[in-house]
Amino acid sequence: MFEDETVDIACPKCGFKNTLLVRELEHTSEAHIVCQGCHVGVKVEAAEFQHRLSEINDEVEAMESQARQARTPKPRKGDFQI
Repeated sequence: MFEDETVDIACPKCGFKNTLLVRELEHTSEAHIVCQGCHVGVKVEAAEFQHRLSEINDEVEAMESQARQARTPKPRKGDFQI
C-alpha cells in the first residue's frame, strides 16, 4: 500500500536526510545506503519500521472497513414487507 512512499533517514555522522523508498525496507531486515551528504555507508535496521508499518496497514484496513459499513444503508422499519 505504501511501497511507493518515501522515508527520510538521517545520517548518524553528518545529519543529512537521505530519502529511501518504503519498498526497500518493507521486506528486508536491513538496508544499506551511502549518505549523499558525506558518502559514508549507513545501515538501516528495518524491524521497528516494519512493525509500525504493519500497525498502520491494520489501522487503514479497519478505517476502510468502517467506511464501507457506513455507506451501506441500514434497514428501516418501512423497508420490510410481510
